[in-house]
Amino acid sequence: MSLIKKTNPRVISIKDFSSCSYCSVRRLCLPVSVDKEEIDIIDEFVEDRPHLKKSEYLFHAGDKFRSLYAIKSGAVKTFGSTRDGREQITGFHFAGELIGLDAIGNNMHNCNAVALEKTVICTMPYQNIEGISTQIPSIQHEITRLMSKEIRNDEEMLMAMGSMRAEQRVACFLFNLHRRLSTNSSDALSIRLPMTREEIGNYLGLSLETVSRRMSSLQEDGIINVENRLITLRDIEALQHLCN
Repeated sequence: MSLIKKTNPRVISIKDFSSCSYCSVRRLCLPVSVDKEEIDIIDEFVEDRPHLKKSEYLFHAGDKFRSLYAIKSGAVKTFGSTRDGREQITGFHFAGELIGLDAIGNNMHNCNAVALEKTVICTMPYQNIEGISTQIPSIQHEITRLMSKEIRNDEEMLMAMGSMRAEQRVACFLFNLHRRLSTNSSDALSIRLPMTREEIGNYLGLSLETVSRRMSSLQEDGIINVENRLITLRDIEALQHLCN
C-alpha cells in the first residue's frame, strides 16, 4: 500500500491571502485598472505586513521617514504632544487609507501612530515608489489622490473645530466618518467607533462630558442611535445639514 501523501492542488497557501490579490480593500488604495501582473509587482513592492495589537505603535514622532503605510484592516490614531506634555490627537485613520504622508517633506515623522484595535498594515518603502511608478504609472496618480483625500479630511475637521458649536462638531465628525467608511462596508449606516469618547473629545477640542451630551442630544432628535460604541445614523441628511 502506498503511503505517499496526496496534496490538493486547489488549496491555496495561507500566506498568499495576505497579498493584494485577496485584499478586501485594495480598490481603496490601488488603481482600479491594475491587472494581475501589476498586482504581483505591487506585492513584491510591499516590504512587510505587520499585525499590530491594540495600543502598539507603528512609528513615533522623530523617527526617520522610510515608508508609507496602508491600513489593510483596523484603525490607527495619530497624535503629538502639547507644550505641557498632554496628548493631542491629530487624526484617525481607517482601512484603505495611507499614513506617513506628512513625513515626506522633512524626512521625519512629526507625530506618533498607534493602533486603536487589532490592525494590519502594508509597509511600502518610499524609496521604491518612484521605481514602481515607472512600471505602473497609475500608482503615482493614486498616491496623489490619497494625499488629496487626506488633506480634504483634515480641512473639513479644522473648519468644524474652528467655527462650529459643540453639537455641530460632533455631527460633522460622525458625518466625516460615514463618508470615509461608507466605501469600506455594505452597512454604511452603522459605525462601530474604534476610539473612545474621550479620544473624540480630545480630537474635537471638547470635554468627554460634552461629547456624551451632544451624542445624547442627536439621539433625542432622532438623527442617530447610540448603543455603546455602535452608532447608527438614522438621518444622514440632517447630520450633513448640521455640518453646514
